[in-house]
Amino acid sequence: MRHDQADRFKPSSDMHGFTFIELMVVLAIFTIAVLAVAAMQVTSISTNASARISGEASALAANQVEALMALPYDDNNLDPDLNPDHHFTDGAYTVSWTVEWADLDEDGNNDSKTIEVTVQCQNPNARDVSIQYIKPEI
Repeated sequence: MRHDQADRFKPSSDMHGFTFIELMVVLAIFTIAVLAVAAMQVTSISTNASARISGEASALAANQVEALMALPYDDNNLDPDLNPDHHFTDGAYTVSWTVEWADLDEDGNNDSKTIEVTVQCQNPNARDVSIQYIKPEI
């Protein structure tokens, strides 16, 4: 009888399934993969938000440059003496610009203005966007 009982508990070659250790290893690998995908998603969302903020700031800066280019050369918005007052707020963004005299042909006379438009976002992770251009006196 003893021999029959021992044969009953002896695993045969036709038994199928996984051991507990094998299941734990698979579960650990799966967990690591899911955590890696989750981390990738967080990074992707953060990068997309940063790109959106940068794109909006660039568009605001470009629009302001276009508006300033359309102004007459002697407009108050292009007066270098009023530099601290050249700004406005648009939602979470502050658009400001500075104007400086420039002598392009180096003859001693100021014949153009250098204008730098800067857009700052209230988001602390956002970078400032800055565009410079020269407006000649025509």
